[in-house]
Amino acid sequence: MALFACAGCSDAERPRHVTKHLEVELFDDDVICAGTLAAMDGQVERVSTMLGLDPPEKILVHYGPSAVKEHCGGTWNGCARASGVYANDDSIFHELVHAVRHAQGGGVVGMWLFEEGFGEVMSGYRWDPYYVQEQPDLVVRGPALLAGFPLGEDKFVPEDYPTAGHFVSWLRTKYGDATLVSFLNDERYLFGEAPEDAFVDTFGTTIEEADAAWRAAGLTEYVWSDVCDPAYALTWEGATLEFTDSADCEAPHTTGPSGYLGAATLRSHCFSLGQVKALRVEFISDAGALWLMPVGCVDDGALAPEYYEYKSLKGGEGDELLFAACKWEVQVDGIAGLSRDFTLRLTQL
Repeated sequence: MALFACAGCSDAERPRHVTKHLEVELFDDDVICAGTLAAMDGQVERVSTMLGLDPPEKILVHYGPSAVKEHCGGTWNGCARASGVYANDDSIFHELVHAVRHAQGGGVVGMWLFEEGFGEVMSGYRWDPYYVQEQPDLVVRGPALLAGFPLGEDKFVPEDYPTAGHFVSWLRTKYGDATLVSFLNDERYLFGEAPEDAFVDTFGTTIEEADAAWRAAGLTEYVWSDVCDPAYALTWEGATLEFTDSADCEAPHTTGPSGYLGAATLRSHCFSLGQVKALRVEFISDAGALWLMPVGCVDDGALAPEYYEYKSLKGGEGDELLFAACKWEVQVDGIAGLSRDFTLRLTQL
């Protein structure tokens, strides 16, 4: 796997990575870690599986800010075109949803409201949860209005994305994945022949009535994520958990680089606590940073906020910290191009 790009590369010279489902071309002297590529492949499979499809043969990904700027315009953070996906680390999971949908429909499919909403909801994957907060009763450009904007017409604006993501989140929560997918796969919707009829037949209500029900429900926040990879689950040996590894850009679970320091970040490893615990946390490393972050925890107010707060240590540090009873992600930051060995030791007190 090539890790380093070249300055002033021509199209033919740009570094490329070929994975099971992707051909990724790097722009802007960019570097991409193996874990990022693996997560991108995983996103294609995840979205395809949810839609009941075989993954596309090969998706072309043009990765880097300059590619996005040239092909998507100054307003958008990424886009999916007939020539492939143009994205960066902030937009890749969203745009891969569009790429799967385009392959499914042979080009542009559906309507702005549902395709962008579905892309937002499904973007909550290996790097960051998708979080949306909206006050439905205060929204002026609501679902009934946005449903009238077909894809391919420049009537959708960035401020509409939270509304689309919030409305599709409400549909998914109220009706379930199978019903939502049934609508998205309905040929009357997919190819734009009679999307309103498909909506009524699937959900038993009109889009206008659904808009009113969405507002009346009064739900403000939705979070969608799949941060923890079961293949990287960390387990306790009695009262101790010890995890030794390396934050290495060439390793299949290290993502990045990201941030102004070009961090290569070990992600997707998680451990669970069945009870509220005080833990002795030791981060045995000559450098780097450790983060322990709650995943899907529900703060009911019974515990002090520090039980749910992110925990952080620098290389060589140790501390006694309080943890809520839930799942916690282990994140270790290194630097792209360097292999950062470490040991994390947790001891229940």
